[in-house]
Amino acid sequence: MDAGVEPVAVDAGNDGGRDAGTDAGPPEGLDDFVSYQMAAGGIPGVAAAVVRDGELAWVGTYGYADVEAERPVAADTLFIVASISKTVVAALALQLAEDGVLDLDAPLDDVLPYPVRHPEHGDVPLTARMFFTHTSGLVDNWPALGRVTTEGRDAPMTLAEFAPAYVTPEGSLYASSNFGPSPGTRREYCNAGFGVLGHLLEVAGDGPLEALTEARLFTPLRMDGASWFLRDTDLSRLATPYSWSRRDGFLPNPHYGFAHYPATSLRVSVTGLSRFAIAMLTGEVDGVRVLSDQSVAELGRVQFPRVSGSQAFAWSWRTVGSRRWLAHSGSTYGASALLLIQPEERLAIVLLTNADAYLRSEFGFEDGANAISAIADRLDAEAATLSN
Repeated sequence: MDAGVEPVAVDAGNDGGRDAGTDAGPPEGLDDFVSYQMAAGGIPGVAAAVVRDGELAWVGTYGYADVEAERPVAADTLFIVASISKTVVAALALQLAEDGVLDLDAPLDDVLPYPVRHPEHGDVPLTARMFFTHTSGLVDNWPALGRVTTEGRDAPMTLAEFAPAYVTPEGSLYASSNFGPSPGTRREYCNAGFGVLGHLLEVAGDGPLEALTEARLFTPLRMDGASWFLRDTDLSRLATPYSWSRRDGFLPNPHYGFAHYPATSLRVSVTGLSRFAIAMLTGEVDGVRVLSDQSVAELGRVQFPRVSGSQAFAWSWRTVGSRRWLAHSGSTYGASALLLIQPEERLAIVLLTNADAYLRSEFGFEDGANAISAIADRLDAEAATLSN
């Protein structure tokens, strides 16, 4: 699980959604199976999709986007997908590399107007490729990130302000604890690094990240409603995020803004993310090309095999069901999501929820994460035949 936020304590009454003494087990039909897993895992709403042969083959929507209002999940419901946001940043970086304006292996401080160096290994250049593979040595300083996270509104700090504040000794968010392993020696998942990457792409692409992704990905791929900020989001379509416990049931969470927003703030529908998945499989959607075949292959290439045998370019290889997938998950307050692509078979699975399932699992409450895994396994098993 790829965390987009600091794990925070969850309710001790959270011990599973079904009574084991009366549970007859999951039903056979897919829709009933998904509903069963949602009840077992404390998940109010699910939007799922299967891509086959480079086309959207099936979409399923279940439960509520807003429990209190009894607003059902629809195909155009917008979910925050947390760390899946990083895959969009990776796609933009490869586009800029294709254009010749970004060298993924050049020192970041060749481009950025401030030094980006590990305080204990200043002679080792830090590159974009290191940041995309979580091997730069930068780590998440959660108290610092918490200071630039806002409740109910977008964070006012820009990427041009956040990045130097976090990585330079004179920065307002800087601490020696912002850095950990020696660069290039160990994978340590880092959200803050994608805030730095965001500023790098703004400088290389000569524009705000939100404008670059809108012009180069969201619009050409017709990812209807996709946005980074609450101010640009159709709130009538946005799923309410929920935490859950047996004692209290579903509790709505506020929406948050993050200064390091490229790591975690994308809001998108299941159909919009499916179109993105198609592009990551084939490089194009409906004849509109956004990535070269070489860049598509680069997404799945294990970048530093001696450090990690599964870490590709922002994505990671993992087994789900019967297949080895190129995957990214996402977890934030009241939301858990999973995106899987299988390049050789041209398959993809998209699974979005407005539940804190993955966050709960950080504290040993596995019911929600297990439910998502069970649904993903079932979709893997039926991926070759599902259709609407």
